[in-house]
Amino acid sequence: MSEWWTSRRYENATRFPSEAEMMNAAARIHEGERIAELRHYRILDTPAEDAFDDLTKLAAYICGMPVSWVSLVDSARIWFKSKVGMAASQIPRIDGFCSSAILNESLLVVHDAAANERLASHPLVASDPKLRFYAGAPLITPRGHRVGTICVADRAPRDLNAGQAAALESLARTVVAQLEIRSSAAKYREARETIVELQARAEIESREREAQLKSSEKAWQILAGRVIRAQDDERRRIARELRDSTGQVLAALSVNIRQMQKEGSPGDSSQFEECRELAATASAEIRNLSYLLHPPLMDELGLAAGLSLYAQGIEKRCGLKVHVEVAADLGRLDANREVALLRIVQESLGHIHRHSGCATASVRIFGLGKNAVLEVRDQGRGLPIASGDIKALGVGIRSMQERLRPFGGNLQIESNETGTIVRAVLPRHSSLGLAAAKTA
Repeated sequence: MSEWWTSRRYENATRFPSEAEMMNAAARIHEGERIAELRHYRILDTPAEDAFDDLTKLAAYICGMPVSWVSLVDSARIWFKSKVGMAASQIPRIDGFCSSAILNESLLVVHDAAANERLASHPLVASDPKLRFYAGAPLITPRGHRVGTICVADRAPRDLNAGQAAALESLARTVVAQLEIRSSAAKYREARETIVELQARAEIESREREAQLKSSEKAWQILAGRVIRAQDDERRRIARELRDSTGQVLAALSVNIRQMQKEGSPGDSSQFEECRELAATASAEIRNLSYLLHPPLMDELGLAAGLSLYAQGIEKRCGLKVHVEVAADLGRLDANREVALLRIVQESLGHIHRHSGCATASVRIFGLGKNAVLEVRDQGRGLPIASGDIKALGVGIRSMQERLRPFGGNLQIESNETGTIVRAVLPRHSSLGLAAAKTA
């Protein structure tokens, strides 16, 4: 092939732009907003992370290239978050490769960099790793900013087939999804730290103001209710993003790999299958994590379906086998009560998994008069309730009590050397809508 770039074989591929085209594209990019978006992710100069390293290795494997990287284009440098086959951690930001790739929304392919006088002096061409072939897909954020690239390269002129080009663009979307998840997780951790700080401060103030205990307790209940709702809303939001965003990206990647497997040679079939299994494993892990955060059937089908799905997820992740029994005549409770019972089950099963030494547990919910009763049982080593004061058992127990308090419910714990029963009792309906008012 006589040309040093090519776009004929890829539907979305872009040739290397001229100087005039680069100036025009740069003028449209809103550099200040783009840099602000990059800094928003707080990822520059962070240590290596498996999630990005795995995607970089997968890109090299799919495209059959010895060099690959995920780059982030800062104001004066190009920093490599992940890399395979190269030693540099960053290079100055100059025209060519990643700086040019972010000027477009499609894949940039350079067939032979040494054949172009503008690229021949580029640090990655003139010195190690002395690249010739390059293909880079821009990392386009949900706000439309192009903050970096995922690239593959070789030390000799090369080519990509259509399936490899499509897979590289799919991986670019997956990298962006990982950036979003990483940012959301960081915000969630900060929120939790803030909540813990607020709770600690509230407890100190309540001890210092014993004379105002009654009014302070009421204010604390309102704050705790807001904190719990914020946690539930954040869990539901993150679970939805994992299912709807990252899950769809991985599904598209799996489809692309399957198509490449069909079009590839029989000798490559086992390698494509391994790639597809990796994508399927990642998809299953994300699905399980989203189920643990908030079972998707909970809102539509109710507590029984949500608990069954959660029990399946915790068995897969932790090996704890949970038997769930919800009385058929119990009916649906209002959404706030169902969420409260779900969180108590989650807290109880988490304690069983971490501390009881028992491999099985049972969850039973039934009606008793005007009340709904939840019982979580295990046959483990029991809890240290020598004084009968369950408040001494820690933050988890207090959290369960706070979830029941707005509904006028109560928590009971029975424990000895043969096992533990956690029992939550709450009215099925609130008189005069009291709980609804408290949780509004």
